Amino acid sequence: MNLLFLSTENPYPVDGGHHLRTFYVLKLLAKRYNIYFVGFAQDREEFKYTPFIKPFCVSVDMFPVAKTGFNLRFLWLGVKNLFQKQPLIARRYFTRRACSRIEEIIRDTNIDIVHVDMLALGMYARLFRDLPAVLTNHNVESLRLFRWLKHEKNTWKKLFLNLQYKKLKTFERLTCLAFEHCIAVSETDKLYLAKLCQRDHFSIIANGVDSDYFAPIEIETQKKRLIWVGGMTGPYNADAVNFFLREIWPRVTRFSDDIILDIVGAGPTLPALSMAKKDNRIKIYGFVEDIRPFVQRAALFIAPIRSGSGTKLKVLNAMSQAKAVIATSVAAEGIEATDGQEIIIADDPAEFSSKMIYLLQNPAMAERIGLKAREVILKKYDWTVLADDMYKLYERKSVLNYNPVSITRKKWQQKKQLLTPQHK
Repeated sequence: MNLLFLSTENPYPVDGGHHLRTFYVLKLLAKRYNIYFVGFAQDREEFKYTPFIKPFCVSVDMFPVAKTGFNLRFLWLGVKNLFQKQPLIARRYFTRRACSRIEEIIRDTNIDIVHVDMLALGMYARLFRDLPAVLTNHNVESLRLFRWLKHEKNTWKKLFLNLQYKKLKTFERLTCLAFEHCIAVSETDKLYLAKLCQRDHFSIIANGVDSDYFAPIEIETQKKRLIWVGGMTGPYNADAVNFFLREIWPRVTRFSDDIILDIVGAGPTLPALSMAKKDNRIKIYGFVEDIRPFVQRAALFIAPIRSGSGTKLKVLNAMSQAKAVIATSVAAEGIEATDGQEIIIADDPAEFSSKMIYLLQNPAMAERIGLKAREVILKKYDWTVLADDMYKLYERKSVLNYNPVSITRKKWQQKKQLLTPQHK
């Protein structure tokens, strides 16, 4: 059978949560379907990775889009978006060339089902309205933006984010309703989206882990070493690192002056770089090809994330390596692990630091928590366990026999305005 796979990115290199899920889903679906892949790239460098996904696909097409950040193309998109109904994340991925290629694939190929990997591609829904299609929600996008909005201090950015939040919440509801079936990554996300849409057409396919790859390795644990893993070019991880360094790190170092913090991930924040120059206990490594040795030598894995949504693959991967994870409730959201047994949860900086200190003082307990965390991964989050649920979902008669969502005429007009491509 043939499957059209739409992705906001090329998932290779497999170096972050988004890429990890997309890459493994692509691999799994390629075992049952002939994949026609259409993706997007923010940087020309990303095109060089196309050969790494070609073995899983009949065809691979990549299209350039504006790169996030302070560049003329992205800023111009932001200005234009002030006068558009759709949110910026949807507009930036919508291109004439991609529309033409998708239409060509549908016209020339007997596509059995369409996989849309993330809400941001929702404007393409009209192109395959007569085909069964499944939307994967990696997060609740409006919720993660709302949480970012709560912590943002810049007044002008806050105003822009508030406008985007209102657009995104409407777009998220109408896009999900435009699909016969949707996937959420956790029960928490599923309940939120079902309430937003007032229709429960969501299945849960959790974020998974390659537990053979992310397994404990023979590296000695250093009893006073902490680790953060995650690219910091985006606002959610950047806020987490800055929050930890500003609110938690001083409390921890008052307990002991020989604690080491490893910060691993692309795009270290300016506060992190500045503090590392003054404090040699903060080690910044940037992007690394293999994070496993760094994680394995740490006594604790920290995840002080305050915004975002969805389940955090960095947390699942660390649990798979049998590491004790101390996380905020946002970072632990959607993960079926018991606080105090398989994960440690704390939101207040004082509580976060005190629990860290307790585990550093009691390495045997940290080890027990890590081993129990590994058991949770093997039971619930290994990709081999999740694969069967995914195959069943895509092969279910209720999904493959397309039955458009019944909505009122007024809502249909709203949906047309938000989702109908303008080919601009």
